[in-house]
Amino acid sequence: MKRPSRWIGLLAKPAILASVIGFLSFFGLADQIAGFSANLGEKDRIVRWSAVLSGATRDAVPVTLIDIDAATMALLGHPQRVPRDLVAGLASLAAAKRASGIFLDMDTSQPGSPAGDQALLAFISAYPGDAPPLALARRLGPVEQAGSRDEALAEQPSILDAAVRGRANILWVTSISRIDEDRVVRRWELSRTFCAPDGGRTLPSPQLFAAAVASADPRPLSDIQAFAAARTQAICDPGAATAPASPWPRNPDQRAAIAFLIADGPDHADPQFIRRDGRNVPLFRRVSARALMTSAGTIVAPRAVADDLLRDRFVIIGASHAESLDGHLTPIGFLPGALIVANAVATAPAVLSGQPLGPLGATLIALALFGAMMVVTSRLRAVAASVVIAVAVLVSLMALGRIFAPSTAGDIVLAAFGMVAFLSTLEGLYTICKEWRARGWRALLKPEKPQASQRTEDIA
Repeated sequence: MKRPSRWIGLLAKPAILASVIGFLSFFGLADQIAGFSANLGEKDRIVRWSAVLSGATRDAVPVTLIDIDAATMALLGHPQRVPRDLVAGLASLAAAKRASGIFLDMDTSQPGSPAGDQALLAFISAYPGDAPPLALARRLGPVEQAGSRDEALAEQPSILDAAVRGRANILWVTSISRIDEDRVVRRWELSRTFCAPDGGRTLPSPQLFAAAVASADPRPLSDIQAFAAARTQAICDPGAATAPASPWPRNPDQRAAIAFLIADGPDHADPQFIRRDGRNVPLFRRVSARALMTSAGTIVAPRAVADDLLRDRFVIIGASHAESLDGHLTPIGFLPGALIVANAVATAPAVLSGQPLGPLGATLIALALFGAMMVVTSRLRAVAASVVIAVAVLVSLMALGRIFAPSTAGDIVLAAFGMVAFLSTLEGLYTICKEWRARGWRALLKPEKPQASQRTEDIA
């Protein structure tokens, strides 16, 4: 029979915990603690914090999304597709406000209304040579030729091809994100190369375009062309004389992980600010195209728009309305395609300017980090070991993210952390198997604490 003092010891801990919880609930503090814990567990905050710690906002590009949303489509009478005269007007407004670069995230492979197509063609044809660099989305489709692979893609013609030809400050880009087996977008595709009998060509991505024209130190469009030429030769004609390596970007990672800092909806985290030209500016701004239109459906005059909304910012003109059918699952939830592009564009400089690191180097660094964590925590209790590993993860993200690309730093730390978890699981299974023969199913239970030696009294 257990002594009363032992029963008191067993019941004291739950009684104290129940008293503390009751005290906090009485004063309304329990809800605040639960809300704080929920915020810590929200996946968008975890992704953002890890991205910020790894330096994803280093030299970030300030982005403004002009969103053709449901309110815009309602004002226009719910047309089947976005009127192209509206797109032309929004692009003209962004150019007049001296945006650092403009990306039209719109499909122009099929003709629209005659009036809208004519307005967009007129805008492109008259686009001044000193206007901000302009990127147009090239639609890709299946290759229509015998013997082609099902997954092969080819450029689709556009109604703007003739107008764009020969214009130095207008580029075609391809906006493709890598979709994993679970249908979640986590990585970008920096460029897409199309080989042909005449040698082929490479289209850059919006993030590569933005990193050149809208970074803190803008680069000429000729750097993008040099990268595209080198990439085309490396893929389409690898046996030819080696062309000079493109000096930019420093880290042309074709499949870097996107640092998702920009969420969707009213519940996203507080706005983030970055340093640009000695002042704090919002990393991301989103404005409905409806706010830039008059009640008659025309675009407002440039003087009616605040300078800080568009000036010296990379402007994306895209759509989030339901009829656009352009949305994907991401680590922070379902996002419109334009928001995925905004995330990739904003953090592109940190990735492209990092020190290149191949798979072997990343594996060796992950193994070294794993070994260091295991050596340090081998003699520690579980709680202390957890704290040490958490600190090691944070320090590693900050240190590696400043040397390599933030996406590379995240991959390395995640691999090392996975190794620690896997080894800890193996150690636990080994201990259970070792004690099973002696204790049976009780090997699954925690070991009992050793009882204090009881004093024996002589009975006279």
